[in-house]
Amino acid sequence: MRSFAEPCPGDGRAAAQLRIEAAKAAAFGKPLAAALMSALARVLPSVPSLHAHVEDWPGDLAADGVAFRLNAGLHALALGGEAPELADLYASRGNALPPAPDRLDRILSRVLEDHPRTLTSWLAHPTQTNEVARVAGLVAALLALGRETPLPCEVLELGASAGLNLNLAHYGFGLGGMTVGDTDGPLFIVPDWRGRTAAAGPLAVAGARGVDLHPLDARDPDHRRRLESYVWPGEVQRSARLAAALGIAQVHPPVVEEGRASRWLARELARPQPAGVRRVVFHSMVLQYADAAERAGIEAALAAAGAVATRDRPLARVGIEWRADRACVELRITRHEGSGEDGLPHLAAICHPYGEWFDWRGIGP
Repeated sequence: MRSFAEPCPGDGRAAAQLRIEAAKAAAFGKPLAAALMSALARVLPSVPSLHAHVEDWPGDLAADGVAFRLNAGLHALALGGEAPELADLYASRGNALPPAPDRLDRILSRVLEDHPRTLTSWLAHPTQTNEVARVAGLVAALLALGRETPLPCEVLELGASAGLNLNLAHYGFGLGGMTVGDTDGPLFIVPDWRGRTAAAGPLAVAGARGVDLHPLDARDPDHRRRLESYVWPGEVQRSARLAAALGIAQVHPPVVEEGRASRWLARELARPQPAGVRRVVFHSMVLQYADAAERAGIEAALAAAGAVATRDRPLARVGIEWRADRACVELRITRHEGSGEDGLPHLAAICHPYGEWFDWRGIGP
């Protein structure tokens, strides 16, 4: 039997990338998602206009998340009742074993043929996966930093989407046997915690705000549907977390500005920093979508602020991003406190792309 990632004769770049993404989904234990992308690799050429749109994509298919945009469009059609056969398939299967390939191919072929314009419109928009489980890594980082120097934190998030991670002070967390935050609230995040237990201590958040090129508003039904669509079909726990986080955002609307992260960050870091407050710049699965100039601008803003950071006004960076070879996702912490080790990134964890598990190493002995 051919593996998900194994190319077929005549594969173009669209099919090849879909097979690569299918293999990744299979490796992460997502059989339905893997089967969907594998089926798309087989049937997409049957709809020439849509296939050409992907095949002739002007950028990098992987970096631009084109497969995820297409699958989000399919999920949106199912959620909206416009593709009932696909909706029935998603509802009946969950994340269990997928249906037979020939049945899945028939269903997807009909949906692609009936809705090429809708799916093309989804391809035109960047991915918006505001996965709140990832914020467990930020919380563990804040606790580790607080164990060394207890200070309230001001969180600045890049690529914040709808800002759901900015509401971390309203969530509860279970991190390897240690609980923190609002453990009696509607959202309790408990990833599979491996390695060392997170540091114990209070979660002290002095403030949180973010920026996004195309921010979403959790109060807008269309924006909520977009976020729901970017959750893989069958991901029951992820969908429940998202629903809870969206509910909390109705009561505590996050502050997310529209703009380029590099410019916003330079401005925010130039603002006077109160003594006794740690500034923490957070980003998760964002840099892969930024061009070289934008990444350089972010680094320059951090370097400039880090150069004047002190023990009383420290700066930290917490990033959850793919390693350069995309073999794994790393959580790295970089501190600026006016010491000799300033600016040295520390690998604090290896984690799941959606925050389902963390292999925690921490930042100290």
